Amino acid sequence: MKIKFTPDSSSDIGSGYQQAWQAGRVDLAALSATDLRYAFFEYPVDFIVDGHAFLSAARLPLIDIMFTLGYSLQSLRSTGTAEIDFTENTYVIRLQLIGDQVHFTSTPRGVPTPHPSCSFNEYVSGVRSFITDGVEYLEHRYPALARNPAMNSLRELADI
Repeated sequence: MKIKFTPDSSSDIGSGYQQAWQAGRVDLAALSATDLRYAFFEYPVDFIVDGHAFLSAARLPLIDIMFTLGYSLQSLRSTGTAEIDFTENTYVIRLQLIGDQVHFTSTPRGVPTPHPSCSFNEYVSGVRSFITDGVEYLEHRYPALARNPAMNSLRELADI
């Protein structure tokens, strides 16, 4: 399993914030989690399981996908199922924990049978690494983000 993002600084600041950013009126430490999740840091993301690309260079808000993946860990632990969905479209990746394996399906795209899977531990490790890498990259590039409560929430979701 592989989950990774490719930084793209040209997509760090959402179009609705460009003028305010250039004028120095955007305080990343004070922005709401919602603003950070949907208006900033739109990067290509790859999500591959068993050779099946559920996401391939899909341009997604990095903070949003980090939260979504973190919540999927909580849901798998508590109910044995989870969904990774996207505000931008109707695409949904469904996860089901069967024994110690996480099985993946998606809609509307076809998924091969048998369904791609990985061990639960591999999924947890991959998600934690993805969130850790994302938080470290963003806070290194924009130190003010380290003071934003949303980043603390991400750390808690990934147990980092």
